[in-house]
Amino acid sequence: MNITSKTLSSWLLILGAILTLVIWVGLEPVLVGEYNSPQEFLAKMDEAGNIGALIGLLGGTFFLVQIVGTVMFARQLGEGGSGATIGNVAAILGIILGAAILVTNDLGLSALAAGSAGDSDSAMVGAQVSFYTGASFGMLFGLTYLCLSIPMIGQASNMFQKVLGYLLGLITLVMIVSTVAALDLQDSIVGIIIWLGLVVVLVLTGIANLRKE
Repeated sequence: MNITSKTLSSWLLILGAILTLVIWVGLEPVLVGEYNSPQEFLAKMDEAGNIGALIGLLGGTFFLVQIVGTVMFARQLGEGGSGATIGNVAAILGIILGAAILVTNDLGLSALAAGSAGDSDSAMVGAQVSFYTGASFGMLFGLTYLCLSIPMIGQASNMFQKVLGYLLGLITLVMIVSTVAALDLQDSIVGIIIWLGLVVVLVLTGIANLRKE
């Protein structure tokens, strides 16, 4: 079976967005619990045992899958057409974002490994660095998808694709503004609606890209 880059990027977008939501919103709060500090993170993960480490690994991996799909999709839009240059900028930002996700996720898992080995001091240091790493993550995430929305709108072949581009731009603009204004929307109903909206837009974008293929 011949899988094109357009097909692969579409499925990575769809599966990455859905599975990240399932892990972080559905499974982690139930199997691990809520945590708001490095100390709570280590305590909750210790109580959850191996399942906690598995959830952490899967959540980070599926999020990275979403970002890889985003980078591939941005590169396709960067090959030519309206907003192609901005599409390439989105791809570069996505690569940086993916690297930040890898580092943060690895630090968290390393902290769990240190805790399991009885090295509580190293575990706390790793958890603190992982928990507070990515102060600019919200801005970087928002800029990546805001840049992606521009060629999506410019290269849309129908109104549905154009609307998806506008929705993506609007959602990520809200993310950027909330980050600049230091508004913590993570655990609020507004934050949940924004995230769900982003997932829906990304899934529909992947489906629309598949239909074009």
